[in-house]
Amino acid sequence: MKYEIKIYENDQGSLRVNVPDEIYLVHSLLLSDVQEDATEIWLNVVNKVLSKESSYEEITGNVCTLEINYDMTKIVFEYAEEDEEDHCFIETEELKKIFMLWDEAIEKKYGESN
Repeated sequence: MKYEIKIYENDQGSLRVNVPDEIYLVHSLLLSDVQEDATEIWLNVVNKVLSKESSYEEITGNVCTLEINYDMTKIVFEYAEEDEEDHCFIETEELKKIFMLWDEAIEKKYGESN
């Protein structure tokens, strides 16, 4: 895996994630959009592009939109302030790996996928 990702439970028992600054919106994506649900919907859309079933997909959650291309995915923060950075890029395959790590953390916490 290219990025150092740390998924852990905080003192209140909620899952949290630390990600590198260059992919900072993965944090918002996981905690605001995916939450402690499995990533099935998100992963299916990513897999659709990675399998070349589709050349491009877009999916919007509570706060982020993913613009998924084969090599690279753009994560857009929908509520950015005027002078605030509103997007970042991550390799689509790396995003898939992060989703899989998140699912593993959920399974570990709850004993099975939600």
